[in-house]
Amino acid sequence: MKTNWIVIGIVLFFAIILVFLLIRKNRKDEKEVVEHFNEEASIFPEEDSEANDV
Repeated sequence: MKTNWIVIGIVLFFAIILVFLLIRKNRKDEKEVVEHFNEEASIFPEEDSEANDV
């Protein structure tokens, strides 16, 4: 059976595009998560601290 290089090339092309899109979406989601946790952390008053803090 002869290898069909056109099909392999098309599949690799779409696989690379998929990886690129997933990396881009992950970076966007990471920024949103960091902003969310920063906002959540800011609702706690700064004056409250642990009893063990010096």
